Amino acid sequence: MLRARILIAEDEPDFASALAEFLQDLGYQTEIVATGIALDAALRAGPRDLILLDLGLPGRTGFDLLDDSDLIGRAAVIVLTGNPDAVERIVGLEAGADDYLVKPVDLRELAARIGSVLARRLGRQRQIVSFENASADLTAARILYPDGLTAPLSPGEVALIRTFAENPHRVLDRDQLLELAPAETTEALDRAIDSRIARLRRKLGTAQIVTLRGRGFRYEPD
Repeated sequence: MLRARILIAEDEPDFASALAEFLQDLGYQTEIVATGIALDAALRAGPRDLILLDLGLPGRTGFDLLDDSDLIGRAAVIVLTGNPDAVERIVGLEAGADDYLVKPVDLRELAARIGSVLARRLGRQRQIVSFENASADLTAARILYPDGLTAPLSPGEVALIRTFAENPHRVLDRDQLLELAPAETTEALDRAIDSRIARLRRKLGTAQIVTLRGRGFRYEPD
């Protein structure tokens, strides 16, 4: 499956790196630029599916870039800003942004917004994996329950579900799972994968992820 390409235009390096790592764990391709000039050059080098745009970029402001429709092309834009001013939000949306979030940003909310914008703007299908009692929306990083309630999925859980969904009926040993779906902390050693899968089974209410003693795990969809 082709991964959506996200360009992160953010001049706070720690936040940009954390954001890129989070989105990569969800399966997106990411690239970081820290100035308006670098963003301009990156977009001229090739198209992107979505831009996370800090309006206060040095060199060339986010508003300048939103006005340049030839440069933005067909990319969706989600504005990120530390300014809670409603006027700025309105101006950003009127200038062509698809969505707007004020920092500090909840990363799971951002993942849900990215999934919705890509589905709406670019016609991408959401990545839904169905289980007996719930569905996992990998694009939005949420579990969807039949009663309408939802629960967040961590990047590690998204990676696990994606790995099982892409390898149905295949036995995956612990080493393979740790390589394909690394944990978010250093607990990813030896049998820590067992506890991660046990927690995921409980959240999903599923018996379709089967433990094969001495061999590993297998996903058995209907």
